[in-house]
Amino acid sequence: MTPGYSSQVPYDWETRKKYLNLPFPLSEYDSRLRRVRKAMIEKGVGALLIFGDAADPGDIAYLSNFLPFGRAAVLLPVDESPQIITDAVLHGEPINSYAWMTWVQDFNAVHRSSQEFAEAISRSILKFGAKKVGLVGRDRLPMSIWEALAPRVKRMCVDFWFEYTSIKSIRSPREVALLRDVGNITAHAMQAAIEAMSVGKSESEIAGVANYTIARQGGHGGGFPTIVNSGPKSGLKHSYPTGRKMLRGDMVYLDMGAVKFGYQSDMSRTVVLGGANPEQRKVLDVIENAFDTLTGMMKPGLRTSSLVTRAEQLADLSGLKEKYRGRIYLGLAVHHAIATSFFEIPSLGLADTRLRKGMSFAFEPMAHILDFGTAVIEDCLLVTADGIESLTPYEKVHW
Repeated sequence: MTPGYSSQVPYDWETRKKYLNLPFPLSEYDSRLRRVRKAMIEKGVGALLIFGDAADPGDIAYLSNFLPFGRAAVLLPVDESPQIITDAVLHGEPINSYAWMTWVQDFNAVHRSSQEFAEAISRSILKFGAKKVGLVGRDRLPMSIWEALAPRVKRMCVDFWFEYTSIKSIRSPREVALLRDVGNITAHAMQAAIEAMSVGKSESEIAGVANYTIARQGGHGGGFPTIVNSGPKSGLKHSYPTGRKMLRGDMVYLDMGAVKFGYQSDMSRTVVLGGANPEQRKVLDVIENAFDTLTGMMKPGLRTSSLVTRAEQLADLSGLKEKYRGRIYLGLAVHHAIATSFFEIPSLGLADTRLRKGMSFAFEPMAHILDFGTAVIEDCLLVTADGIESLTPYEKVHW
């Protein structure tokens, strides 16, 4: 336990370890540490500082399985055991603030103080004796903490985000198995929600079906709030479900994703109640064609820029930009990573980003049109040796 941090219930390793519930064996985390440390040595980094928080815990969860309620950091020296520092402590008790979730034995709680947080980090860095410190998650590091930390370590810090996310972006077989599980949970939730839809049902009722199914199928919750958005308002795309009753002819946009042990899924469909009219069908068919055409190109070695180029050609051929000028967002190559983090390779739009076997991402060609609706098909995809595999298997067309 942290010297000077008092708690009524112990949270030392002997107390915590009997509650430990990991998604993977310790050998999986050992493998990750070896790969990260190899990259650290290659860049001359003696210690790695990884920052995260409850809004985006993926980088710290990857190494530690710790999902904080608030702010946390993992410190990884190149030749010593890792350490967790966090001020995300509810009721003053680390043991009931998810400290029991991590295999990292050196768990340091501090009070909710930017100064104390920064001092704990700098003390550890100095103890490790590192002359160069790799930094991951600087964009999420609050200014109050960085201002307290920078005078001590700024000259030692080098950005290590690209190296770290490059390692993370290739999923291990165990990660793939968990992603399939989370994807199947999400697909079951989508199917249950769509099958429950009918004229007169409210958006909230259908969202409730999806959320119930995620929990019943073993998900730990939703990675983001479930969206059910119907009628002309669905052209806004992102919205919370309301009590609006769905009508015949409505385009209904659904977006949901289960989360389990910090691993997420993300899936979208558009449904037209009672069948699409000719105008709706034209827009929806453009999305289906884009999804099939672009996923048919995907294989190891493909540059993401090639997908973007082909998507722009399909968008021009569709004529939708001209028809709905000033009302439409048409994005036929929209994608983002899927695992513990959304915003990492291969979804960065970097010119040299190539698909590699073991990458996973959500792919969601879309058109959202004000006062009309949202047309989208979104699935989570895994890059295989010769193509892709859907991690969210369920029929695409519901119009």
